[in-house]
Amino acid sequence: MEMLKPPAETLYETELRALREEDTGKRPPNWLLSPTYVRDFIIGRDKPAILDGEEITITRKFYGNDVLIERAVVTLAGNRGLMLVGEPGTAKTMLSELLTAAISGTSLNTIQGTAGTTEDMIKYSWNYAMLLDKGPSEAALVPSPLYNGMKKGILTRFEEITRCPAEAQD
Repeated sequence: MEMLKPPAETLYETELRALREEDTGKRPPNWLLSPTYVRDFIIGRDKPAILDGEEITITRKFYGNDVLIERAVVTLAGNRGLMLVGEPGTAKTMLSELLTAAISGTSLNTIQGTAGTTEDMIKYSWNYAMLLDKGPSEAALVPSPLYNGMKKGILTRFEEITRCPAEAQD
């Protein structure tokens, strides 16, 4: 089946591999690239990376204020959450995909906020048939993307958090 839009980690797989092989910088825990190389991946650079003896151009993927990218990377490197706020169509989703692809290797660990998003969907829920049959166990747990992100030490994207009910946002 053909995808309409492949995830960033698939679309830019060669660039990410080339940067990972070249990167010798200090990386925060569970990061695939150092902060400098995350920045380079998103805003591009003049110097190509070398992968299997071939020059790989690191293209600019975000057109905007480069300082914004640097601040976002520094915030995430400091083990803080990052909220991108702005008008529709200002590339917030694209930027979050690029950041998570470069840092965690996947941009698919995502919670989609809607008016029907509940706290259980954000944290975790239970397979109630298994819960009643075997009691509370890891097998009966239905993990959410946030739970998986915390367990694996990877970033979790939360799209459209402002569409969620106030109690879910809190």
